[in-house]
Formats: sequence, C-alpha cells, structure tokens
Amino acid sequence: GLEQDRKYVLVSGGSMGGGQVSNPILVNDELIVYAGSTLYRVNKDTGETIKTGKMAGSSSFSINGPTYADGMIFVALAKGVVQAFDADSLESLWIYHDPLKGQPNCPITVSNGYAYTGFWNSETRDASFVCLPIADERPTASNEEKYAAWRHVQTGGFYWAGAYACKDFVLVGTDDGEAGYTTGHARVLSFDPRSGRLLGELTLPQTGDLRSSVTFVPDSEGGLAGTAYFTTKGGYFYGLH
Repeated sequence: GLEQDRKYVLVSGGSMGGGQVSNPILVNDELIVYAGSTLYRVNKDTGETIKTGKMAGSSSFSINGPTYADGMIFVALAKGVVQAFDADSLESLWIYHDPLKGQPNCPITVSNGYAYTGFWNSETRDASFVCLPIADERPTASNEEKYAAWRHVQTGGFYWAGAYACKDFVLVGTDDGEAGYTTGHARVLSFDPRSGRLLGELTLPQTGDLRSSVTFVPDSEGGLAGTAYFTTKGGYFYGLH
C-alpha cells in the first residue's frame, strides 16, 4: 500500500542546497542517486535502499546526477571535488580536489578512460575545466588523491556545460566572463583529449553564457566532420559545423 511505499522515499533536506536529491541514473537495473553526503543504490521498483556509500561532502545544488562508466560511479561535489566509487559496493576509489575549487554545476563526461568536467566560481572569476584519468592506480586506498591529466582555466568558468568527448577532440562551452547576459560573448573550445592542447576556439557572435551540454552529430561520411548543437543563456540555439 501507499504507507509501505512511503518508507523508501528519499526526502531532500533544506532548499536549493546540497541536501537535495539528485536526478537518478539507471545502472544494472537499479537507480543510483545521491543526497547530502550519501550515495544510494535503490531498487527501481520498490524504492528500497539496497546499499549506501559515504561521499567526501555534498554537491552545491545537486544540479547533476551521478555518471556511470566502466564499473564506476562519478560524482561532482562542492569546492571543486570529483569522487569516484565502485558501482557495486559504493566504496570510494579516489578523489580529486581542484586548486581553484568552484561549484560542480557541469555534468561529468567519460570517454576512453578519462573523465571531463568543469567548475564555476562566478560570472567574472576563473575556474577550471579538467581531464581526469579514471583508473584506480591504488586499489588498496579509498581516498587517494587523483591528479588531473590536464586543466584549462577560463574566466567565467563552466556552468551546465556538459562536454562532448571522443578520441579526437573534446568540445565544451564557456560562460562569457561578464555579469549578466546582454554584453559578453561565450566561447566554444576544442581540446586534444589527452594533452589538453587547445585545438581551436570560437567566440559566439551573440551575447550570453553557453550553459548547455554540447551534442555532436557526425556527417554521413564519418570522420571528424559534423555539427555541434547547443543553446545559450541569451536565448540562441546554435548549430556549429
């Protein structure tokens, strides 16, 4: 009955903070979700908690759900932190602390053994976009410090900016580095996925922060050609070829 179902509901604490319940993801026919400093595996049919894991902190606003790849769960936390967990046991594997800290408002994208995500400090301050090797180099340690393969520092930082990553390039959008959304111009950045070398960048012609994930659709011929799609805070929908 309803009363039986209610005992398995995750209740968020506070408002507009890290105590909120994140969006869930489906992994091996179970839900993975976090709230506060706890990571949960949840039965998708009953809502019953199967297992919990302890995170090193909470998210700033629980904007993004966890990310699953290669048997691991990745969660971005407040103050520029990314933590990795074993997807079955929910035991911590490693943790990354960004030197510039920042809110974890970007989804984590995983591709070819690396995780990519950005952070945000303010519309006018610097923040990092990072590439993290996901391998657990020290299996006997639960909170080993992970070091970035590379970092890119950007004025304005990265907010809701999910990257597209493949073996040839990483595409991500930036905030415009100015307050508001009627003056500054955001950028689209393309990086070498391993070295972090900036392959190219484009300043958008219209004003507004680029606050969306990038979707890339290859041309029918394949190869590197294709079209990247994204939206901006200024109200524009772009197709970038």
